[in-house]
Amino acid sequence: MNKEVARKRYMDVIRPDVMHNSQGDFLATHVPMKKLYITEHLTDHAEVPEQDKKYPKTEEEVYDQFMTEREEDQFVLVIGDSGAGKSHLIRWINTVLEIRKSDNEIVLPIRRADNTLKGTIKQLIELPEVKNLPNKELYKKLVSATTTVPENELKETIYYQFIIQITNDDGKAGDENGERKISNVNRKHLIALLQNSLFKEKLMEDDGPIDRIYTRFAENKLNEINDSIPEFHQEDFQIDTELYYQILASADEKARKIAKNMIDDVPFINSIKAYVNLFVEKVIQRCAGLEPGDLANVIEEIRQELFKQGKTLTILIEDITAASGVDDSLLDALLTDKIEYPDKNMCRINAIVGSTDGYYREKFKTNTKGRIHNFVYVPDDLFSGDQNGLIEFFAKYLNTISLEADVIQKWVEVGKASMDSYPVHTVTNGKGWGEHKLEGKSINLFPFTKNAILFLYEKQDIAKRNPRALMREIIEPYVKDALDHLGEFPVKRPSFHVANPELQNAIYNNNSLNDATKIRLSHFMYIWGNGKLQTYEKNGIKHIAGIPSDVYEELGLPIIDGNEVSVPDEPGVETDTSGGGTTHPPKEDEPLEKENEQVLIALAEVDRWIEHKDYKLSIGATTKNVRALNDARKNINDYLYNTIDWLSEGIAIDAMLKIRDTGNKYLVAFERQTMKSDAVVTLPASIESRKIIEAFVRWSEVGKKSWNFKGSTDYLYRVQKWSNSIKPLIVNAIMHYDDTQADYFTYATAAEFLRLILNGYCKNYQNPQNFTPDMLLHKNPSVQTNNGHTKTWNDLMKMMNGADGKDARNCVLQYYNLPQGTALTSTNYEFDHIAFNKAVRKTIKTGLRFEESDLQLNDPVKKRRIFSEYLKKVLDRVDIVVGDEKAALSLQIEVLKKYIDLEELEDSSDIEDIIKQVGSFYQQAQKSHVSIAVHYDSTWINNCKKNSTSILSSIKNAMQIAEIEDSIEALIRLSRDPMQTLKPFVDLLKLAANDMEKANSEVETRMKNKGVGSGEAHETKYFDETKMLDECQLVIEEVKKNHVIG
Repeated sequence: MNKEVARKRYMDVIRPDVMHNSQGDFLATHVPMKKLYITEHLTDHAEVPEQDKKYPKTEEEVYDQFMTEREEDQFVLVIGDSGAGKSHLIRWINTVLEIRKSDNEIVLPIRRADNTLKGTIKQLIELPEVKNLPNKELYKKLVSATTTVPENELKETIYYQFIIQITNDDGKAGDENGERKISNVNRKHLIALLQNSLFKEKLMEDDGPIDRIYTRFAENKLNEINDSIPEFHQEDFQIDTELYYQILASADEKARKIAKNMIDDVPFINSIKAYVNLFVEKVIQRCAGLEPGDLANVIEEIRQELFKQGKTLTILIEDITAASGVDDSLLDALLTDKIEYPDKNMCRINAIVGSTDGYYREKFKTNTKGRIHNFVYVPDDLFSGDQNGLIEFFAKYLNTISLEADVIQKWVEVGKASMDSYPVHTVTNGKGWGEHKLEGKSINLFPFTKNAILFLYEKQDIAKRNPRALMREIIEPYVKDALDHLGEFPVKRPSFHVANPELQNAIYNNNSLNDATKIRLSHFMYIWGNGKLQTYEKNGIKHIAGIPSDVYEELGLPIIDGNEVSVPDEPGVETDTSGGGTTHPPKEDEPLEKENEQVLIALAEVDRWIEHKDYKLSIGATTKNVRALNDARKNINDYLYNTIDWLSEGIAIDAMLKIRDTGNKYLVAFERQTMKSDAVVTLPASIESRKIIEAFVRWSEVGKKSWNFKGSTDYLYRVQKWSNSIKPLIVNAIMHYDDTQADYFTYATAAEFLRLILNGYCKNYQNPQNFTPDMLLHKNPSVQTNNGHTKTWNDLMKMMNGADGKDARNCVLQYYNLPQGTALTSTNYEFDHIAFNKAVRKTIKTGLRFEESDLQLNDPVKKRRIFSEYLKKVLDRVDIVVGDEKAALSLQIEVLKKYIDLEELEDSSDIEDIIKQVGSFYQQAQKSHVSIAVHYDSTWINNCKKNSTSILSSIKNAMQIAEIEDSIEALIRLSRDPMQTLKPFVDLLKLAANDMEKANSEVETRMKNKGVGSGEAHETKYFDETKMLDECQLVIEEVKKNHVIG
């Protein structure tokens, strides 16, 4: 490369569609096309029939077939994808034709120019054959069509022309014999919508439909290739909710109606789009001031004038889309055969017209397609199988950008563009980078090597291996980097698959290099070099990986020592012969495998992450660009969970699962990742991290979740080595946080013991220190709430028998399960009874007493923290429960003290005596016909009598509970439910006491009445009743004497 010249010239040479791309640059960069297809018809998808693909043609063969002198008219359509080289071929034909044509042949070339209709017309009116047309009015009209109109004014004109055309239409878009394309109602509604300022603003946006039409009609603002079709797209008529509500607030009813129909109704939108697109051609014509047949008239008049002069005509149109708006009539004129109109006296015409296959498919009318019988198809992979042609393509462009324009011009004018006199630039930068031999001359390939050219070509998407894409996406950026950032070259670093990692390992394991240098050196040696850890000396210069040491020094790259080998033979390249066949010389290495797309995407992201300190890895999203990285993070964590022998490391499986199953909690995360996560180990943005990430991306994408892929041994070794190095950190982190050992098993155990207490499974214990581990292993189901406890007790018991309580119990029972086999999901377990007993006894020693500071409420792992939170919620309620229970018992004891001297109660017989006397009282009341006798309940009294022992025990238990200050011990005593047996007894005494008062009053009243009236008969009448009342009075007095008053 000649750096000074290249800096001035490279953009003019590489950008082939600018206005001033010279003939000299074109010839200097031209590489003969060797894979062209000729056919008489295309398939329905605008493709070449397979039969015709068997016989590829060279550009010379195409020229010989279509450009030799002939009498009959001919139309040839050069078709292919955008950027494939159609215009290049047509321009080459024009160049050769100018040299070889007869004096009677008039050649009218219509270049892409700025790829607009105005640009096309400008070229026409500058041609002498058009300037000299006898029809001066037509010439003036063409001149007028090229008049410059301010952009905003012309865009407004285009927009309102659509409204005018639709307003004057009947829904058939000019097709008088056809069906309506849109109903009259919808047409009127559409007009109203187009007149709405908000919708107009949407259509007038940059890159919107009006801008697309303007760009193809009037001005290509970028002054380069523009292959977009000037038409409306589906998204132009899509209305989102926000715009819809804005239209509702500002538009008239008709606009609102059609806007509503256009929300999410794709078929309706497409029908509107198709209808409006039918007016594009007419709108362009109106804005240009042209009639449909004007260009056709120009062609016809030229042919008639040339006929008079005895000359023939060849028209070369590089791109028919540049005539959008009048292309139909132009094509019709070019396809008009003079034999069909002998009276018009037209000369022979040979038309060579270029078109993209998409434009041919969508915009050529059916009858036009039927009239075309000669096609030249330019494939977008012209260099497939032709490595020599590919390298020549690069070499000629690299040579031309380093040659002054006047040197090229002299070669064309003096040397007649002969390859014998092809000029080669003087190399000022890039010696030793490799050369391409061309006609006995050597062309320097800086900033590429042959290896780099072949590699970068293979890395291109198949759809982007056409000449234009190679110039834009490979030659231009790498040349620019070489000119501006040689000290960082290659700045653009594609991802690559290392089939043989020996060289990469040598680079990555070199601790004297920083990561940025490692990445840069690795890319350069694998892509620009041969990717081998080999050195040899050639012409006195040391070569490493096939690249001279001078090149490393020029780039400021370190030199890695490799294995000494003999000088290898010059590698051959594939050469496409004239007939399109290929020869394949022997290859030393295996052919480059097509890399997995997801691997490439992921590694490209990782490389940017490593090289750019402000770049974040997009983790947590699910887009195509980051899916493989998301999967890699998950697979790294899964690998560690599955391969670490947790039990041998002293970690319970349950403890590990608490971490694994916690959302946003990972063993490993990435530095500078977009998604926040709490991780034990953070992979730094480094080469070593790249290797680990790459291993898991390949495990998933290439090995399909296995290590069965090429080079996997090295990746697996690195993964194992890395995982062993971080294992101590992970093992420690599973059971620790902030230098605190996680102890959620203790809290779950304490909570389960409290549940057992509340459910009455600890009645036989005095305090928690007497509990045993085996108590937890019994079934211990929850009990019903039909008991003598307070509401607060039952509410707490319900809570503890709920989901939180079940989780705590499951934790206690499962924590020390030892799965049998290697699978974490094994259904076969052994129970570590010894470890379980030890851990439970530790909890028992606490007496189930925990201050808030004893709990781990700040544990960052929620699945562990919930047991601290749960235990705290229980303990916060225990004092309240105990207080309520004590208060309820105290009321019962106070009631008893009114009727019984509790100090005198020695055994259950004392309780039985009281109950018997109460029974006697009610029995006597029955005999005496005292009204309170209705309260006599023998079942109640008998039940109390049977429970006399329990009643006495409950009385003593209640009196002891009142003296206990420790809430847990009180809770254990209360779990015996003294209230359940005490309350019926207390209620019986309360009832009896009240009934005694009533009975006493009633007896006294009736005794006083014994003497009412006179005479013996009267006394005899009341004798029996008086006797019963006396006996009743004695019973009452006896009960009061012994037990009530005390």
